[in-house]
Amino acid sequence: MADTNFGTAIEFFLANFLENEYKYGLVNVAAFLANAMVESIQYDTCDELNWQALAGQYAISNSCGQQERSYQDEVCEEEYTCEVDMEMEITAVDSFRDVRDPPPFTCGPRSGEMDYSGYWDISSGTAITDTPYLSTTGRTDVEGCCWWGRGALLTKNVCNIGKINYYLGKRAALDGRRSLYPNTDFCLFPEATCSSSFTREMRWTVAMFEWADRVQNYATPEWAYGEELIKFVDGGMRDDSFIMSVGRILSNGCHEVYCSADEVRMLDRRKENFYLIINDIFQIKNLNTEKPTQQPSIGSPTQQPSIGNDDLMSQPVTSPSHAASESHEPTLDTFLITLQGSSAVMRRSGETMKNASVITLILVTLVIM
Repeated sequence: MADTNFGTAIEFFLANFLENEYKYGLVNVAAFLANAMVESIQYDTCDELNWQALAGQYAISNSCGQQERSYQDEVCEEEYTCEVDMEMEITAVDSFRDVRDPPPFTCGPRSGEMDYSGYWDISSGTAITDTPYLSTTGRTDVEGCCWWGRGALLTKNVCNIGKINYYLGKRAALDGRRSLYPNTDFCLFPEATCSSSFTREMRWTVAMFEWADRVQNYATPEWAYGEELIKFVDGGMRDDSFIMSVGRILSNGCHEVYCSADEVRMLDRRKENFYLIINDIFQIKNLNTEKPTQQPSIGSPTQQPSIGNDDLMSQPVTSPSHAASESHEPTLDTFLITLQGSSAVMRRSGETMKNASVITLILVTLVIM
């Protein structure tokens, strides 16, 4: 079994080489990386950037949410949702590189009714804070706005970050469940993904978990990710609607065209990245074409596999990277190392990719272990 899990029943699907499922796993990895390239890799960033502007002016309060979203109000089941602390103060680690570009996202309490966050004027490279300036969400302040995107897929809002804490962070440890990061409370410090000592691993762990939870497990009566992935591969990997639907699921939580008023940023670029990876990097069509005797299981598993030693997973650890595995199955650690090395490789230089063969060798080796 080559599914990679997180100490929970939620798995990142890699597929089983012995049953010739590896092409499905590679396509899943390709879809994941194609979206990560748009969200973070192309900018070499872990934090969401302030990209939404009007006439060269970027609302500082975009940290509350871009594209008319309010991240602190995007709640789900109470057991998952982080509580919004209006006194929380955080400054993002990453921002655009140019000195005239907007500064890192920030959040913090207001000191009074006339305390405005203002906007960033790109022409002068300065912040204008003496006047109220509305974001697309309608905010003129950054109070409670600490829930911007982080990690390779820019996991955002109080629901998704809360799930990270519930399954991977301190909440899992407090409940007596296995936890990859038992000492990290993502709800009390959401910037941990980008600023902790484990950030090189954590930014990928968080992204892989969100992908497994929100994309792989996505299913409606008309469209289910696992079934559509199999159809896409078995159909010759030519149907654009698959990767376009995946982009909409990740961005808006639904698969149909016009299912949301929110636009999927760079949807065509996600598609281009996807085909670049499966055709030019993985060269999946040139691999063994023998089909598996039974369809792979993608989504909620019937049993919970182990990614390492159960005793290690139940105890606080110095570094999650050192959890041992007694089997020959790919471990979460192995795959994260692969992705860490891939981040530099997957950045675009114009329209070209560097060292593509390295990714092919590492990932294909991982799947066949």
